[in-house]
Amino acid sequence: MTVGCLYIGDSLTNEVALQLLGSDGGIVQITRYLDGPVDVVMSSLTLNLGSVEGQARLLDWLRQKGTPARIICELQAFELGAGYEEHTRSATDYLTTQIVGVTRLLEAALSLNPNLVWVFLRPPQADVWSQACEAYFHVLVEGLRTAVPSADFNFLEVDQVAGS
Repeated sequence: MTVGCLYIGDSLTNEVALQLLGSDGGIVQITRYLDGPVDVVMSSLTLNLGSVEGQARLLDWLRQKGTPARIICELQAFELGAGYEEHTRSATDYLTTQIVGVTRLLEAALSLNPNLVWVFLRPPQADVWSQACEAYFHVLVEGLRTAVPSADFNFLEVDQVAGS
């Protein structure tokens, strides 16, 4: 199975998935929920990137399947949308997922593929938490651009993803 794009997040729509399928080939979604656009996505891994177990599962998957050419990672707002109230998280859980989990994945993916294209996807309605996470990743990316100049990093809105 060739995976052109790894999409990390819970808000992948069928429209965006179809655009990614056309531009990247295969898509695998990493999500906390089982209700994604499974008819378009090649496969889906359900895990919590904020947990050590979830991070280990994803890193094992990357080692076994290979790192895709592009990884798209949602920077989620702290408040979850309607229908997910049962999954409400604490600020600590949110920050563990958004900063620790994503940073570990980013480091591992770059070590496996130094030509990686990584897209941070801004939430449609950013809050102070997602803005703080984005600021952290901007600083991290500046250092990584020096250490791994062959990698490409972008911060985009949802409507810019397919053209990136």
